[in-house]
Amino acid sequence: MRVLPAIAKLSFAGFAISLLIGLIAGFGTRAGFWDFKFGLLQLFPWCLYIGIAAFVIGLVWVVSALIANVGASARYGLIGLIGSAAVLALPLYDIYVAKTSPPIHDISTDIEHPPQFQTLLGMRKGALNGPEYDGPKLVAMPDGTKHTTSWLQRKYDGDIHTIAILTPPEKLFNRALEAAKDMGWNIVADAPDEGRIEATDTSLFFGFTDDIVIRVRPSGMGAKLDIRSKSRVGVSDVGKNAARIREFVKTLARTSG
Repeated sequence: MRVLPAIAKLSFAGFAISLLIGLIAGFGTRAGFWDFKFGLLQLFPWCLYIGIAAFVIGLVWVVSALIANVGASARYGLIGLIGSAAVLALPLYDIYVAKTSPPIHDISTDIEHPPQFQTLLGMRKGALNGPEYDGPKLVAMPDGTKHTTSWLQRKYDGDIHTIAILTPPEKLFNRALEAAKDMGWNIVADAPDEGRIEATDTSLFFGFTDDIVIRVRPSGMGAKLDIRSKSRVGVSDVGKNAARIREFVKTLARTSG
């Protein structure tokens, strides 16, 4: 089939264009060439549209090549098919998670008395989400029901809670600071006398910044640690803040202080 090479190359070209648009949208936003509303909501969707087209064309090439028992331009066809699938995988997964997860973006191990931002208050210029804890805030679910952020956290992230350890507060603080550094966070406040650590975590793609505060306090014969993570923008964090806290807890368990 003479048309097979053209179909394969068209799929490859679609994949290359899709990838290029995605990189430009993500890193252009991170570099500050435009805001996330343009980069994520206007430019990036074209990465998905063209990627889907490239994937479909790649499938057409595969089916046609199998029927005709011809491997013309197999390199272009396979790269176009597999490459576009790879480009689409993470964004489509995030879209799925966003639609199936509660639309919240503020997670705390202590939902009654959450740690509060202090140093970060002056560093949140342009943040669409305020620094206050969202626990009492009502959130509308896709089915129309409304629940508070803290209620939704208890339901979907019930494993996230205060960490109590039979160790001196000073040692737990040092372990927490070491774990935060191991996580690759940008430490903006280190106040051992207050038992407070504040940090930010910025995504590689689009440069979204989330704020983190850790609080260490004496508790009986030992100490307890609470951590809170909040996104600066967005309605749903697609589970990123909860996942960050879980990863921090695992990292903390590996540190010796």
